[in-house]
Amino acid sequence: MSRALSLARVIAVLAGGALLAGASTTTAGALGGGHGDEGSGTGSHDGAGVLSAEATATEIVVTGDTGGDGGNLEPLDTSWTPPVCWYEPWLTAQEFADAVEAMAAENGRANRALNINSPHEAFTDIYRDNNPEDWAYNLDSRYAMRGYDNYNLDAEEDGLWWRPVINPNREDEYRAGTDCVEPIFWGDPVEVPDLDEAITDEMLAEYAYDEIDIPETEIELSPSGDQIVNLPTWIWMQAADLEPRTVRAELPINGVWAETTAEPVSLTIDAGTEDAQLFPSSGECALRDDGRIGEPWDESREGEDPPCGLTYLRSTHGTGPYELTASLTWEVYWTGSQTEGRNPLPGGTFETTQTIVVEESQTIVR
Repeated sequence: MSRALSLARVIAVLAGGALLAGASTTTAGALGGGHGDEGSGTGSHDGAGVLSAEATATEIVVTGDTGGDGGNLEPLDTSWTPPVCWYEPWLTAQEFADAVEAMAAENGRANRALNINSPHEAFTDIYRDNNPEDWAYNLDSRYAMRGYDNYNLDAEEDGLWWRPVINPNREDEYRAGTDCVEPIFWGDPVEVPDLDEAITDEMLAEYAYDEIDIPETEIELSPSGDQIVNLPTWIWMQAADLEPRTVRAELPINGVWAETTAEPVSLTIDAGTEDAQLFPSSGECALRDDGRIGEPWDESREGEDPPCGLTYLRSTHGTGPYELTASLTWEVYWTGSQTEGRNPLPGGTFETTQTIVVEESQTIVR
């Protein structure tokens, strides 16, 4: 997005009264005094009606293996999640000044923190006239009572205005008044402000983790179709279905970026019943040097156990079909503009299931 388009978008939103989105919750959280302020979710308005922008409207640009028909990785470390929210650089001093003055001309309202919705007077008092004392603030906020002179236009070349954004993939996890409590603030465009939630290349990498599109786990079976009791089933995946997946997340306004890559490392088979023998016994088939997992059956392998596969020991008559689960494990790492080298992220899995009918015996078609 060009800076001109970005400014046009922001001014159009502010003219309707919304500088930042209202969050999905309606409670203001732990606030100190102030007048005319309301909790988030109350909307923004002017004489023309209610307009709003999303709290999840980020300037991050995502490219690469994303937005397909597959799914997302489930982290193996269930205690880890990508960030719920962050602060990101947003507007120049002049852009912010034009936007606020446009809102004031419309007698509008906007969110200056994710959980504080304010009349336009709060913006002109705090960001133009250096008079923050009369307005509400989050009690744990570092920038709570900081005021500014004339939108910092005299420092135009030294910084940008930053804002809080809720991760669009984690909106339901956001806690108003607890997560990303800072209001809009002035900061260096590249040197990250000293806030835990100020966005870095590592946070971009974690955001990209959620954006990686993982294709369906396509396994091949021999014999195909119905399986036979006591006959080994060979399972494999072709190298073409095991290509790495990479997503790049970038903030064009300051050039900070990260690339997150997921590479398949193993396939785990669950037969869907205890009446089966797995090959190998762990059910985990490693990626081979030739890029495949497992091997196709051919006549020369008759009588051998498969390097990846299983043998069903009981038919499905009387029990109903089995659910065969194939879970592909991916190793994940990232590189970025601010951090050297290749850095790990929690590995993830993506699984698919298929219905298996097992017959006592029949003509075998490999």
